[in-house]
Amino acid sequence: MDSTMDALIKHAYATPAVRANLVNSGMISLYCDYSGSEQHVHAVACTFVFNRTLRVQAKRLEYDHVLGSDYGELQAIYFSLEWLARALTEEQLHPMPKSAVVWTDCHAIERLLTKASFADARYAVVRDAIHAILERLRAEHPDVEILIKHMHRHKTNNALHRMAHNAARKCIGK
Repeated sequence: MDSTMDALIKHAYATPAVRANLVNSGMISLYCDYSGSEQHVHAVACTFVFNRTLRVQAKRLEYDHVLGSDYGELQAIYFSLEWLARALTEEQLHPMPKSAVVWTDCHAIERLLTKASFADARYAVVRDAIHAILERLRAEHPDVEILIKHMHRHKTNNALHRMAHNAARKCIGK
């Protein structure tokens, strides 16, 4: 683990509002983020937090067009939900969480998830994939409440979100 990650973990434990998510054994918190560059290189990342453990994963996205940060944030949410699906079905989570919250810094997330149509159909494809995985997760794990929330003030000095942010940037060489 590098010194930046160590510092962020210490900061997370030192911040009461963030620490509450780290030590919560009833809730999974997934902090997701997107990073892109002018060279049409894109990545998403997620910090997975549950019962005093945290893990960070990043993935480079394979498309060479610019669709904006909202599209990238939708991709980051989908990436996080895929990870949640694997964790709920393949891992021995103990105790089983009562809820899972995907945290995003995309201020327009509610509008994007409920919007009827988009100028670019690729947005609708990702939005529909998010709804499909949510529906599947809720059917397979009815005892786990799954939410997608905008971070609002929760983002300020949030080391867990910063870990995902840094991982996405690192994945594309920033």
